[in-house]
Amino acid sequence: MIFEINPQFILDTQADIKKYSKGCIIAYEGRKSLYFYYLIDGELSVYNFTPEGKEFLQHKVKEKNFFGEPAVLLEKPFPGNVEVTSDFAEILKIKRENFLQYLKNNPDWCLEFTKSIAEKSIIKSNSLKNIVFLNPEDRIIKQFNDYKEGAEQKMVIELTRKELSNMTGLRIETIIRTIKKMEKEGKLEIKNGKVVY
Repeated sequence: MIFEINPQFILDTQADIKKYSKGCIIAYEGRKSLYFYYLIDGELSVYNFTPEGKEFLQHKVKEKNFFGEPAVLLEKPFPGNVEVTSDFAEILKIKRENFLQYLKNNPDWCLEFTKSIAEKSIIKSNSLKNIVFLNPEDRIIKQFNDYKEGAEQKMVIELTRKELSNMTGLRIETIIRTIKKMEKEGKLEIKNGKVVY
């Protein structure tokens, strides 16, 4: 869900605009933050490691979205690491007290912000349900559809096999085998090593 902000919001919250390069960690799992974050441009991954050391990709953050807001609202540690996966990312950093004051002063905006958090909560709940109940092909299709954000036309899915494995809980070998089967059945295309769905 895209959440648009305007220049007045930046002024009212005294937000700082920061640029980060690929591989930079914006937030660490287990640490608290005094800032709200909004991704202006770029892409981020939110992930953690299982006790066995396997990376689990919770989700991708796309531009024009807040991230980590439940942890900052509740003054709790981040539930995952947040890393820049695009070549660069441009991020707004907003002091917690400034953001909360803005919410109090702008109830209509606060309602929209609350709806965006609720929508994310439903998406995460559905993702967990899909991991538990869906077969491998359906899990992969679900990730492709989430990536497309409702777009009807075919598009290149810019997710690696490893990312799909981390998002679905499936082994990389299962991802590769299932995608090849789907290609043979005409459910997707592979062009230059990329899935077109």
